[in-house]
Order: sequence, then structure tokens, then C-alpha cells
Amino acid sequence: MNSLLIQALKKCSSVVVFRCSPAQKAQVVKLVMTNMSNKITLAIGDGANDVNMIQTAHIGVGIFGKEGN
Repeated sequence: MNSLLIQALKKCSSVVVFRCSPAQKAQVVKLVMTNMSNKITLAIGDGANDVNMIQTAHIGVGIFGKEGN
């Protein structure tokens, strides 16, 4: 399964991950970082469920809003 996802990710210029657990969001970032070392990851999130993803990425951005309280 991971090899198919990696093949798909290599064809993308950007990826949007939503409706996943916090761990799954972080796993997608790790997958890109591990298998595409020439790419820089940027994770943007607005809630507590995005913290793992934001901390895992090369660049993490937390947005404060209605959900981010």
C-alpha cells in the first residue's frame, strides 16, 4: 500500500490531508520526508488534531481561529 501511495505522491506538487487521525497526518508528512528527500514539507493546521503533523514537517504553521481555540 505504501508503495502505491508513494508513487502517487511523487506525481503531486501538493497534497491535502483531511479527515484523518493526527497520527495519520503525521505519517503522510514522514512518508514524504523519508521517500522524497529533495522535497520540503509544509504543514498548516488550525486545531489540536494538527499538532503532530505541524511538528513533523520541515515548516509547520498553526492558524488560530474558531476551531483552533
